[in-house]
Amino acid sequence: MSRLCKLAMRVAGFDLKYPGDEVQSLMAGFEEILRTGFISMGRNVAEFERQWAEYCGVRYALGTANGTCSVEMILRAIGVKGATVILPSHTFIATASAAIHAGAKVIFVDCQRENLQMDPADLRRKIRSDTKAVVLVHMSGIISPHLGEIKAICDSHGVALVEDAAHAHGATIDGRKAGSLGLAAAFSFFSTKVLTTGEGGMITTEDEKIYKAAHALRDHGRFGSEPNVHEDIGYNWRPGEFNAVLGLEQMRRADEILRRRRHIARSYDQKLQAQKIPGIKRLEIPDRVQSSYYKYIVYFESPIERDTLKQKLKQDYGVSLPGELYNRDCHTQPLFARHPETIIPQPAESFPETNYVVSQHLCLPLYFDLTDEQVDYVIYALDDAVRSL
Repeated sequence: MSRLCKLAMRVAGFDLKYPGDEVQSLMAGFEEILRTGFISMGRNVAEFERQWAEYCGVRYALGTANGTCSVEMILRAIGVKGATVILPSHTFIATASAAIHAGAKVIFVDCQRENLQMDPADLRRKIRSDTKAVVLVHMSGIISPHLGEIKAICDSHGVALVEDAAHAHGATIDGRKAGSLGLAAAFSFFSTKVLTTGEGGMITTEDEKIYKAAHALRDHGRFGSEPNVHEDIGYNWRPGEFNAVLGLEQMRRADEILRRRRHIARSYDQKLQAQKIPGIKRLEIPDRVQSSYYKYIVYFESPIERDTLKQKLKQDYGVSLPGELYNRDCHTQPLFARHPETIIPQPAESFPETNYVVSQHLCLPLYFDLTDEQVDYVIYALDDAVRSL
């Protein structure tokens, strides 16, 4: 690749395109729905649930409106009202808000910069007698290499381990897929996710009680067959048939999508290792873990400034970087000052690793249609930009 070609290239931070044959298949599925006149939950939703349960290796899968309500339904089924729920501060606000809406107070724990996951030592320090659930967030599609230790802590306290697997479609640890590792798991199929239905979510579990409770909660609290009898306060958290058609098409390509994302990530790994860009360090995935690579993350050190570097890459090189995961600790969100009753306060100094992660990382472009040439160019641009700062 010549320098002139490099300077002329453009790379988007995110790009979601559907190939022509997939568009045709989707349109045929949409047309069939419209001709039958049944556009709410029907056979496509049921088939998507069946395939997702098989994919994750679990007995039950339940389609939902989104990933956030999936977490809330699981926690409500466990019965966390009036109790505490532990989750990492390195997560999206939805994980915390789901616990709060389920009636719990949240306790935040620190993460580990080497894998982005919950620190089991901090979990051990902060778990309490009133803790009903620990939510393990598979951040960026990485499963904690300390899963066994975290499960042991939960088991010793009689606490349910719940997976927030919004980033982890197809991710594995020791060959076991995300969604099969705890009492229950919640997935998101938002448009940026590894597999997407635009909007939508899924619950997976081996527990029949969790499944039945979530099944009722997604449909206005109807536990029985009588449509006008509501035994609990539920919501309309039902998935749609159109979203399920998208989901079924994604299932057809799931292995291909994951292979491509992992290929791009390996290319970044190899090029970063060879290039040795000053102040840039890649995040190394633990050997036991096969990530879904929701994002490709690198750390940077001073004097590099994230906003300055991102602006330079976009303006001078035409490379747009995607958003971070995440650029603020969850426990410092203003809503907790406004609603102090929702949180168990922790010393600010107890989150040193989370503070580092949220302030010292960048995400490089990673999506199915990203070409090998564009990967080369991203590394070239990153190296050139860093050295010119």
